Amino acid sequence: MPPKLRMPRSLFAAVAGGGGGVAAVEFLTRARRSRTLQLICHVADRWPEAREAMDVVAGLPVAAVHHVVDHPAVGAWATRTAIGRGAPAWLAYVAAAAAVRAGAAVSLDLPRTGRPWLPTLGVLTGDPRGKVDVGGLTWRPTPRVEVPGGPTFLLERSREIGSSAARLPLAEDPDVPRWQEGLTGAWAVLTRDHGAVAAEIAAAITVLTPLRRPAEGVNSATHADAYGCVFLSLPHDPVVTAMTLAHELQHTKLVALMDLFRLVVPDSGKRYYAPWRDDPRPAHGLLHGAYAHLGVAAFCRRAGREVEFARWRTASLDVAETLLAGAELTTVGRDFVQGMANTLSSWRTTPITPAAQAEADRLAADHRARVLRREDGPERPPPGR
Repeated sequence: MPPKLRMPRSLFAAVAGGGGGVAAVEFLTRARRSRTLQLICHVADRWPEAREAMDVVAGLPVAAVHHVVDHPAVGAWATRTAIGRGAPAWLAYVAAAAAVRAGAAVSLDLPRTGRPWLPTLGVLTGDPRGKVDVGGLTWRPTPRVEVPGGPTFLLERSREIGSSAARLPLAEDPDVPRWQEGLTGAWAVLTRDHGAVAAEIAAAITVLTPLRRPAEGVNSATHADAYGCVFLSLPHDPVVTAMTLAHELQHTKLVALMDLFRLVVPDSGKRYYAPWRDDPRPAHGLLHGAYAHLGVAAFCRRAGREVEFARWRTASLDVAETLLAGAELTTVGRDFVQGMANTLSSWRTTPITPAAQAEADRLAADHRARVLRREDGPERPPPGR
């Protein structure tokens, strides 16, 4: 088990401001790893069928265990299993993957499953069952994209990540060359114009789960239990891909931060207008959206995308001020949202052409009018600036 973690105030403030850098992302990754390890220990203590695998895990080199435990699917499985919705015996596959990575000679009793899989490695071939020597296992490697000069992303199918993806429009068989081309182009955009964001993405995101491409726009999502995974339909435009990754990076940081700090009180039942959604949102969802769009506004500010920058700067600041004016933030949550508001307020002096500002205002007004015609009851944010 890792030692107790205490987040330095400077890192908290940097994340609240929308960034944080590699140091903050690495801290948040360690925090999520600690959470996953604690859940695994709980599973092994509670369910006898997981104890043999836990004994194996405990005897393996730490680096190999951490590499596997950091896989988003392991965190998702541990969370589901700890609340009684997963299969405790699946820990054997986690142990087997870590043993393979460590080159350890161990035997494990692998449970029957529809698609036996070693996280970080791939789907097992043959029909391993019962007590097996992990050194004799073979598998079909997980597809991956190695970005030139950048990170390697695993392209995981939906069933590897688990039930967190159940309601998404999943693409089961990714076209790896197309993903290679699209991500290489997006990475060139990120490293050229958004270096700090590129470094954070490389530190935080290890897995992409492909979604079907919609008729227009892009589908993307991040799930709290699967830290490090982004669900994504690959756009045609590398700039849009880069901006979408920047958006999902913000969600990724926030879900890990919320492991450490309660930022919002339990759901009061209130719902609020969200300038980026067609449905009213609880305070928790409103905070997530504002933080993600702070990242989008920062991206657009650097990229010279004036209309989008003007729209999302104003929208995110309106939402931050709505949250600060309400009673649903905790004390530390108020500190966090105030940090967001400070960054957004500092961008008020960024020059915008009158035509771009007028178009941003029109888009915002059209969205608000359309949503508020459809929905009765959401509390309205202050008038847009």
